[in-house]
Amino acid sequence: MIDFIHSLPLWTAKIGAAVIFGGILVMAWILPRHFIFQGAPDNSNWRDLRIWATLLILIQLGLYAIF
Repeated sequence: MIDFIHSLPLWTAKIGAAVIFGGILVMAWILPRHFIFQGAPDNSNWRDLRIWATLLILIQLGLYAIF
């Protein structure tokens, strides 16, 4: 099993990481809006954690694509 994993090309690990990040992003957007803004003083877009998660995951995916 270990030899099989070591024989895989590097792009398979990059695709695997992208799939995991994509799953995290989908799970973040599935959360209902009232849950995201629970306890927030207002419903401004900059307080939406789903948008922040999307931005951070896009940055992370960009880094994985480059390196």
